[in-house]
Amino acid sequence: MSVMPTYSEHVTSWFLNLGLEDIPDDVVEATKYRILDTLGVILVAADTPIGRTVREAVMAMGAGSDSRMIGYGDRTTAMGAALVNGTLAHAMDFDDTHNASLVHPGAPLVAAALAVGEMTGADGKEVLVSVAGGVELSCRLGLVAPMAFHRRGFHPTGVLTGLTASMVAGRLMGLTDAQLWNAMGINGSQASGLIESYSDGTWVKTLHAGWAASNGIAAALLAKSGFTGPATVLEGGSGLFNAFVPDAPGGLRFEELTKDLGDEWETRRCSLKPYPCAHVIHPYIDLALELHREELRAGDVVRIEMPISDAYLPVVGEPRDAKLRPKTPTHARASLIYCVAAALHLGHLGVDAFSDERIADPGIIDLAGKMHPVADPDPPPRTQFRGRITVETTDGRKIEKVQEHNRGSLENPMTREEIEAKFNANAGAFLPAEKAASIRSVVADLEALKTVVDLVDCCIA
Repeated sequence: MSVMPTYSEHVTSWFLNLGLEDIPDDVVEATKYRILDTLGVILVAADTPIGRTVREAVMAMGAGSDSRMIGYGDRTTAMGAALVNGTLAHAMDFDDTHNASLVHPGAPLVAAALAVGEMTGADGKEVLVSVAGGVELSCRLGLVAPMAFHRRGFHPTGVLTGLTASMVAGRLMGLTDAQLWNAMGINGSQASGLIESYSDGTWVKTLHAGWAASNGIAAALLAKSGFTGPATVLEGGSGLFNAFVPDAPGGLRFEELTKDLGDEWETRRCSLKPYPCAHVIHPYIDLALELHREELRAGDVVRIEMPISDAYLPVVGEPRDAKLRPKTPTHARASLIYCVAAALHLGHLGVDAFSDERIADPGIIDLAGKMHPVADPDPPPRTQFRGRITVETTDGRKIEKVQEHNRGSLENPMTREEIEAKFNANAGAFLPAEKAASIRSVVADLEALKTVVDLVDCCIA
């Protein structure tokens, strides 16, 4: 009598056998843009307090020379480089999001792939395939219990993407099937990430992507050396999902991990971000910018009501006092009230909208007092980030606007030009234009790159 493989055994077998020819062309292209986008958001965060602090801390953790920190060029261990690069990639909340689960796969997986790829001398094709497969499995892990982690106070990126980072790292290290599912089993005991920092705007949530990447590498190294972990790390009675979210609404949907795996790509439902803030806020920002273009100003506004799903209201709309006056730039990025007020007041919402000076701007603070997030009585499906705004004006008008899908999503994608313009602006904050152009050129033809070391070379100031 045959024994059914566990879920970790099933997905590791698929992942290790995945070839570039198995990945649809549009997913290959999207993966290249995900890598490019992630490199850009790492670079724009390099010259920030978060970036400088994590760099200093990792340098103090111990010497190493296997891998480099993006932007800075400091040599350290692969684990150290992944910790820095993954943290920077999530530092500005400017990285990708899987809409259905709010998992951010790009930051930890690109960080792990570049650090291990540089350590092992992996070629561009292997890095490309590893990231593509890892992102797909990250999204599917999120579908097992969508939004359940947030309800329990956990950050699904921190809890789940270490598993896939261990897979990316393990493939690039040449692990066997058994070693790889052991790496997943090891990483399950490292899974972590609380969202309490939403309450005060402290930095630790930004670290989750870096820790996931670094811990994933640690798990792969342990498994490669013969350390073991449970094959039932996902579905076991004391496995990750039953330990973290045993009461997930609708139950645990383990079938999402393997259903049509390799035929249907959940990656396509993973959005890129045009704005550096929480993704569910984005359609409201687009509507606020539209109102600004129509010459609506703060003095014209009596009240702005913004219905939002009750799944997201506690994250970006409450408590009201904290969202009205965010304490830090990190705090402001998770405030629907602040982001919409800033967009309407400024007419844009770029990186500079989240400086210490800007979040104290009296004009934005005054306008924020007129913003009122409310529970949407008819919320869209969890896969859809919809924005709806109703404005009451001083002259008695009532203006209603709706954006059905966030820009950057499958239904409302960012254009190639928009993605590249975002990268150019972000990379240009730390690198000269010719280096940014070199990164674009290398990533565009990544499958032909002989060693990922050459890509990292382009990313050093």
